[in-house]
Amino acid sequence: MDRKYLVACIAILLAFSVGLVGFFLVSDGVPDGLDKTLEEHGTGEESEPVWTAPLDYGSNYFTSLMMGIVGFFMTLIAVYGVVRLRKSIKAE
Repeated sequence: MDRKYLVACIAILLAFSVGLVGFFLVSDGVPDGLDKTLEEHGTGEESEPVWTAPLDYGSNYFTSLMMGIVGFFMTLIAVYGVVRLRKSIKAE
């Protein structure tokens, strides 16, 4: 792999991860389009969930941030593994 390509990929990943954290900081208290529409039309009341997830993010900022970072790196590792597997199959 060319060094310039590797540096560019790392720079893009870092910019994306910093931008994602910044976006999370800005949009934390702002409802999305569906929530806003439901609130405007008076049907935005909370109801009981049909199913409760075993791992809940909760409302704690630090927990949400850590889960986002863990998810990002798990996805990165999975994609890296698929690319490596594909390259090894192609080499044979």
